[in-house]
Amino acid sequence: MNADTKLIFFNADGTLVDGMQYFYQHLWEFFGVDKEKTRTVLKQYISGEINYVQFVENDVRLLREANASKRAIVNAIMNLHPMEGAIETLRSLTERGYKMFAISSGIDLVIEAVYGTDYKALFEEIFVNQYHFDNDGKLTSATPARYDVDHKADCVKEMTAKYNAYPGNCVYVGNNETDATPALLVGTSIAFNSKSERLVEVSTHHIESEDLFDIMKFVA
Repeated sequence: MNADTKLIFFNADGTLVDGMQYFYQHLWEFFGVDKEKTRTVLKQYISGEINYVQFVENDVRLLREANASKRAIVNAIMNLHPMEGAIETLRSLTERGYKMFAISSGIDLVIEAVYGTDYKALFEEIFVNQYHFDNDGKLTSATPARYDVDHKADCVKEMTAKYNAYPGNCVYVGNNETDATPALLVGTSIAFNSKSERLVEVSTHHIESEDLFDIMKFVA
């Protein structure tokens, strides 16, 4: 392992991106998807009746039924924005030699809309769902993220191995229940405005703040 290699992982929704809680619910509400249908899909996923790939397929089906197009989806996410202090945080992490990774249950359009066309230069790798559209801009399908919400720990394990990084030199920043397991795999874990008591319990640090840059006091 290379003691000089430092990785930092962000659960993008709620840490890097502000203006929404859950992306799929944000779109469902924007397009007026029938709430009974959304409750059914969520219940099936939470109960384990369907897996994440099937959840994404159902998400696309519901949005297609609501005539969602690329232009309309872009309009739906125009009110999203970087978390306060996020740009400064990413710049500071770059200066400190960190390789940055974003994990999200949202879509690539969100990261691009929020961070601009140069967003790929900010991150070493981004793991996010990708929506696909036809020539008329109509939503056709989606490719689920390589690491879905239940496999964030796999992302940390595989990226630390890929980049030959010592886990003790790595950082994880999250705010949700599904961030608790990966938070245990790194040397520094930060619960940022956490919605999960378990994440707060297992993390090395807990921050309630409107400014993401406040995490830097805990990042070497």
